[in-house]
Amino acid sequence: MKYAIFGDIHGEELKDLERALDFENPDVLICTGDFDRAKTIRQFMALEERYMENGKSVIKVPGNHDHAILNNLPITSGALRRQGKSSYELHRELMEDSEARDYIDKLVNPEGFYTNNRVRTYLDKERFGSEYRTIIIHGAYDGDLSSFPACPEDIKDLWLRLKTKEDYRKNFEAMGRKGYRVMVRGHDHDPLYVYDDPDKGIVAYAPENGSAYRLFGHRKHTINPGALFDGFFATIDTQIPGEKCPVLRYHTL
Repeated sequence: MKYAIFGDIHGEELKDLERALDFENPDVLICTGDFDRAKTIRQFMALEERYMENGKSVIKVPGNHDHAILNNLPITSGALRRQGKSSYELHRELMEDSEARDYIDKLVNPEGFYTNNRVRTYLDKERFGSEYRTIIIHGAYDGDLSSFPACPEDIKDLWLRLKTKEDYRKNFEAMGRKGYRVMVRGHDHDPLYVYDDPDKGIVAYAPENGSAYRLFGHRKHTINPGALFDGFFATIDTQIPGEKCPVLRYHTL
């Protein structure tokens, strides 16, 4: 199985991503949200439809921007400033496009498989069984809330950032309590791969284009592909000849 991971799109056109996906040929798309623009939502909807028609899978979770823009809540960020748009303007744009609005509404207010802003899955369960139990989430389970100290409890996982080693320690502890080996996340825009090793402790890498890492089963892992808004995405390949564990690789468009 090959997974392509991207998110924090923030109004970016998807044509360059689509070209990269055609080259990588993933079996599963994982999107960690923050679409911002109605046109971007429609482009993602078309991409999702194409992949589903070809028998592939698409997993997506909402971001904090998706929640705020849908509900017309005030939000400021560098990504909005770079787009030259306010959250109010993006809310109005979304309300004027009923299909894009309904799509985000179902993502933010989910039923069934999509629960509490996150998706639970396994990396290549056919090969690895339950070894790589995985949570896909925009923010985190625990960490830093300085950007929104009064954040309501039910949306903290959209807003939590991982800034320090202590943030990662708390988040890895929460992952351990819930039985997760891998967390795929977004929100913090820089590409980052961090693992927790029983002997080495917490180790962090700031990947560059082409950086690759083996996801050893005795560790817990957090994977942030970086923001697509800045040209970053990642892949996980579980079927590389000679490799006994999944391999994570970082890419730039």
